[in-house]
Formats: sequence, C-alpha cells, structure tokens
Amino acid sequence: MNKRAPSRLFHKLRHTRIENKGLKLLSLLLAILLFAVSRQPVTDLRMVGVPIEYRDLNPGVEIAGDVEQTVSVRLRGPRDIVRSLTPNQLLIVADLSNKEPGERVVQLRADETSLPVSIQILRIEPPSIRIKLEPTVRKRVKIEARFSGQVEGGYKISQVRLAPDEVEIEGPQSLVDKVDHVVTETVNLHGHKADFQRPVEIEIPQNSLRIKTPGPINLSVEIAEQSATRRFANVPVHWLDKNTNGRLLTKSVDVEVFGPKSAVEALRADDLRVEINTTGLPPGVSSVTPQVHLPTKSEKNIEIKNVIPREVKVKR
Repeated sequence: MNKRAPSRLFHKLRHTRIENKGLKLLSLLLAILLFAVSRQPVTDLRMVGVPIEYRDLNPGVEIAGDVEQTVSVRLRGPRDIVRSLTPNQLLIVADLSNKEPGERVVQLRADETSLPVSIQILRIEPPSIRIKLEPTVRKRVKIEARFSGQVEGGYKISQVRLAPDEVEIEGPQSLVDKVDHVVTETVNLHGHKADFQRPVEIEIPQNSLRIKTPGPINLSVEIAEQSATRRFANVPVHWLDKNTNGRLLTKSVDVEVFGPKSAVEALRADDLRVEINTTGLPPGVSSVTPQVHLPTKSEKNIEIKNVIPREVKVKR
C-alpha cells in the first residue's frame, strides 16, 4: 500500500470547501448515534397496555358490546431504546375491512409506522381477538326529565314539558332494541317556587349509542302552590223562591273545598253561600240539589269538592 495515500487524503480534505456545515454536523451526529445504538446489547421485553386501533369498518356495520382495548407485545431491540418505550408509543391494528355482521375473529398486527427504528415486534398476545359486528339501526324514543332536590316548601311541580319530547338514537341493533327511553341530565329543583325553562342535554345510556336529533332539548317546568282540602260545617241554606207555606227541612250543609293552600286557608265560612231554587220543580218533588257560590276572586282557584248532604229537603 502506498504510504503517502493517507497524507494525500488528509491534504485534500484540508483544502476541500465545506458547504452547509450544520447539515453535515447533524448527519455526523446521527451516524454516531446509530453507531452507538448498534453497539448496545439487544434485549427482549414484554410490554402490556399497548392500544388497539379498529380500522376500516364497513359502512352500516359497527362493533357491538365491549371489546379489548389493549394487548401485550414482546419487543426486541437495543436495550436503552426498548426500556425507554411506553405503551402509547406503539399501536396494534385490528383490520375490519370486508367484515360482515356476526361473530368474527380478527388477526392483530403492529402498525409499522409507529415502531421506533431498530425495534422488532416478536409476538402479540393475544394474536387475535373475537368481536361481534351488528348492523347500524335507528329508532325514535321518548325523553324523560330527571330531577334532584325539592321545590320550595308549600309548592309542587304541576307540569313538565320537553320540546322535542322524542329523539332518534343510532347504534348497534342489539343495543338500540333494548332502549325504550332516554333521560335528560339531572336538573336541580332546590329552592324553585316559580315556573322556569332551560336547555338540557340527553345522557347516552351506552357508549356505543349516538343521539341523532340536534339538541339541546328545551325543558319547561311549571310549579304551583300545593293544594289543600278544607271542610266548612253547617253552612246555612238559602231558599231563593220560598213561598209563604214552604218550609226548609235541611237548614244547613257541610261544604268541602279544594284549591291552593293559601287561598283555601284564607276562605271564611261566611264567604260561602249555599242556595236552592225550586222554580219549575214538578209537584211532589221535595228535594233539590244546592248550588254553592264562592267569592268572585276565588272562583278561578277554588273548586267545590263535595256538599253533604247532596240533596236539600224542602216542604212546599
């Protein structure tokens, strides 16, 4: 070998113009790093919790029920790189392309694009999984409002409205068939004593189900004062068309009223007027149904629940 060759090479390198020094320096560093990695001992490692990605499901078909989300893999590669890896740096693929509805076995494979350089997947545990595929279906179901807490003391919910009161759900057939209604998010009633409205969202009963009706849902709650019943005893009966020979045999009745508690409690016995009218009654008829009149301001809120006795006896 010519001993002057190294000297000539060194002399040539000294006089060569170096361009793009940064890029060349980076290339040199990478070469050194790869050399260092290649000199590391190779080791095997079992890693658990590597995520599975389900890909390329046919339109109108979806996975029913719970499926495996992670698997274990056996890795081989340079010791330092293998030990620095985390499960989320790897990805296992379940290819569902061309799979029809039914019980199916799917082989698992590693996503090569997620693998670091010089890392090899030796084994996936388990190598395949069993899943159930079902047709995608839709159905309309009723919505029910869900509440917590109580309205203000002395008040009650008189009516609940939802608009719309139905939604369309979508998902695997077996899950959709089991759902006959959905519920709203929980609405707290604590302290309410007047009507209120608010938009609410629908809670999904299963992760695999989807709400297709655009939201939100409008909730209207009507709150009314609690009702009460009260009995007034011995309310006098007034005979409006009494003649000189007539005689009232039933002189008083008991009256039961029903309505908002505050209005019922404010009512007095002398606010009630019980009247009868015998004009037009056939001869020989000696009983008549009394009419109970309330103060004008109470007529809309209070109703007559019962009159005891129901018939007033008279002698004409």
